[in-house]
Amino acid sequence: MTLDREMLDAFLPEFLAEAARLDAAAEVGVAARAIDQLRAMAAALGAPSLAKAIEDGTAALDPFDAPALHAVAKELARLAARIGEPPSTIAARRVLVVDDSAMMRRLMRETLALDPDFVVVGEAPDGRVALAMMRELAPDLMMLDIEMPELDGLGVLRDMSLRGGDTAVVVVSSAARPGSAVAIAARRLGVAGIVAKPSGALSPDLRQRQGAVLIATARRAVGLPVEAAE
Repeated sequence: MTLDREMLDAFLPEFLAEAARLDAAAEVGVAARAIDQLRAMAAALGAPSLAKAIEDGTAALDPFDAPALHAVAKELARLAARIGEPPSTIAARRVLVVDDSAMMRRLMRETLALDPDFVVVGEAPDGRVALAMMRELAPDLMMLDIEMPELDGLGVLRDMSLRGGDTAVVVVSSAARPGSAVAIAARRLGVAGIVAKPSGALSPDLRQRQGAVLIATARRAVGLPVEAAE
């Protein structure tokens, strides 16, 4: 999606200011008003990737979840800053795939290979190896399983929250169903998106059933326009 530069220059400061208001919201009324304003601006611009991220964020209003709204605001700012870029000017995002199943790592690698804006630079079989590879590879994105030996996905996220950094995280796990305690904990720890494995831990049908969702979620997580993949 290519947008008029003048329109974007007028849109971005207001949108980013509203995202900052959402980030700082300390009560549900303020957050809800910010989300309403963000929704209206995204609709006026005709940006479905922003609209989808905003709608996903409404789940953090009831019950009110300030850390989750912080993650939503951060993702919206990242999306808005990149939405006007032509796909050809965006460098491939470096991805670290983390899952204790070799088959799942292969399926995620093959699925991401369908999108030229991603390149898998490493694979890790557990959380401890993943953290070491993060320091070595500095990936833009981590695709993270939850249930793993040595150190599970939530442990990885807790470590990342203490260390800081710019690596976005998408959780890919059958343990993180919408509304589950694991999904809520992952959101509070700042994940940019969650994709459920479609048929349990092995999920041999990941690419067929969830491939498009996985790619779209990965693109949103690193600020790539989803429209470019459509």
